[in-house]
Amino acid sequence: MKKAALSFSLLLFAIPMSGQVDHAPTPEVCRADADGWSVPPWDILRANEANFDRYAGQLMHDPNVTAKTMQARRAEMLTCMKTDKRVADQNRYSEANRAFAIAEIGRMADYMQRHNLTEQFFQEDEQGQR
Repeated sequence: MKKAALSFSLLLFAIPMSGQVDHAPTPEVCRADADGWSVPPWDILRANEANFDRYAGQLMHDPNVTAKTMQARRAEMLTCMKTDKRVADQNRYSEANRAFAIAEIGRMADYMQRHNLTEQFFQEDEQGQR
């Protein structure tokens, strides 16, 4: 189970970091990409948690967005949080990063269910295998 946990950690954290480009995207590129990926503006996300949930749910079920694509977008959004100084945009990127992560984890959970791995996960977790 430790190997699985390590693999999971690599999947969520190490791989996106390795996908970063040498040059950080400009704020203009960050904003354009967030728009192109239909990330709701910060004021809409802030207004109601249901707006965030709807976006994360759409990502989870979007057949045109692969898990690897979500990882790359997460990596870019993390970079954009550092390079774009507008607070509303930083918050938007942060929420986009969170939505991509939740959608990816949701897909992993679906995978575990389809392959009958959920019960094994719970058993090993109860045994303290992490």
